[in-house]
Amino acid sequence: MKYAIYNHKDYLLNIRNDRLRLRTHEPEQGFHELVDQTGNKTNLFIKDVTKEDVDLVYELKFLVAYKGKEFEPYSLGRHILDENEISLFSMDSNDVDCYEFEKQEQFVFKKDVPLDDIEAIIEMKKPILIFEDLPESRKVIPRGETRDFIMKLDSLYNGNS
Repeated sequence: MKYAIYNHKDYLLNIRNDRLRLRTHEPEQGFHELVDQTGNKTNLFIKDVTKEDVDLVYELKFLVAYKGKEFEPYSLGRHILDENEISLFSMDSNDVDCYEFEKQEQFVFKKDVPLDDIEAIIEMKKPILIFEDLPESRKVIPRGETRDFIMKLDSLYNGNS
């Protein structure tokens, strides 16, 4: 997912041509509510800005540390807390033997891991567009904080942080 930092806040972002569209679910000054094609309000507020108007544009990605290696999660959300496990995937066939992943399809391997067995969640922000020369940031959420982090994910990354 893509985000922009504008006025010290992270917003969900759509990019069209050279225009950036910030999105939030909270009414804010300078934002207007998006109305769908039938005229219904959407409870989604948008603002078009330029790349020069924002402090940073980045792609957000998560990794999960498990047994000393970082894997991508299939998804990351509150459902993981209900299931008490997280599905990891890999494209490395060696992970079948080393980490007991199972083949899902050609070059795709999956493993469901109990939430208590992961070592950390890593939040990665990769700058894009005119910011791509800036370094990636990595924030490590240790095992003891992963459940709280997952619980707060929706509010952290839906444009209301």
